[in-house]
Amino acid sequence: MTNTLESPTHERAKKGTWAIWTVLVLAVIVAIVAGVLAYLGVSRATGQAAPSARTVSLAEALPETFDLAVNLSFERDAMMAGVPPVVLRPMQQATDESAQAWRTRAQEIDSGDEELDATLTRIAEGVDGIDELRTQMRDDRAEGTASYTALANDLFSIAGDLPSTGDGQATSSIEAIGHMPEAWEALGQERAIMMAVLARSPSPGKKQISDDEIAALTEAEAGLSRSLAAFYEGSSADQRRALDELTDGTATEGATGVPAHQGVSEIITGGGTALTLESYVVSSTDFIRGLQEVLIASAQEIAEEVRTDRDDATRTALAAVVLTFAVVSVLVVVEIVLVVLLVVLVSRRRSANTRGARG
Repeated sequence: MTNTLESPTHERAKKGTWAIWTVLVLAVIVAIVAGVLAYLGVSRATGQAAPSARTVSLAEALPETFDLAVNLSFERDAMMAGVPPVVLRPMQQATDESAQAWRTRAQEIDSGDEELDATLTRIAEGVDGIDELRTQMRDDRAEGTASYTALANDLFSIAGDLPSTGDGQATSSIEAIGHMPEAWEALGQERAIMMAVLARSPSPGKKQISDDEIAALTEAEAGLSRSLAAFYEGSSADQRRALDELTDGTATEGATGVPAHQGVSEIITGGGTALTLESYVVSSTDFIRGLQEVLIASAQEIAEEVRTDRDDATRTALAAVVLTFAVVSVLVVVEIVLVVLLVVLVSRRRSANTRGARG
């Protein structure tokens, strides 16, 4: 009679034990899968955060980079024009100050890219040798001009080394800024030619200009028009508004709303211009300084957006870590409970078997 009563109990204990074993195995599998998936999620989020950190350090250096590039361009143009020391000295001081600011910021750039490292090295060597560059400009104007231009172009090209941040405005702005080296080189060519032409013909009216100068001026004007339009199209709404104000709504038309560039267009078409050397320099300088402000504002927007992307990626990674810890912790508790139940059931089963054997 005892065996008859204990048999269903043994069956239920056996089924309960197998059920717990099954649940325990499933819990372990789920814990492993959750851990793997969480690891992949954390790795992906961390991977997204890492390039963003590099992008932030590079983007944050753009304002100082553009400031130095513009000041070098002004200094180059002034030395090409042979301005007196009293005019040149403040320009060189501004260049020196912006060079020091760039050195400080460049130390924070997280590169890790051979091409970018090479560019930064060339810039650092050029900045450290600025006195030699000035001497070269005085001794050989053509060679010095080429050296100034190469250094400025290297500075502007840094924007092109910014990693893509996706499909947002920052990526569009980065691509837009990539057109600015051509625009700045074209501006330098225009200024050199226009200042020479206006110096020869100081009075309003038709200017004395050679066919070669017309060809070079036409090429420079086309380059500026093309690159400035591309920069305008890719910039944010705020920067497009700023460009509209700067160019009187002609940013995509060669900035002909600016008196200096209206004068360029007039001379190219063979007409006269009322611009004098002084009025041209004032208008051109105002335009370049305004464009510099737009570039710096655009760089600050890029830095802010990529900084936000980096912070979002970091928060995602942290959330994944916390969620992983929570899920695995719950599963571990479940597994511990199941193991305890399993031990209890096995102990009871052994006790029942022992009593049955004695009976």
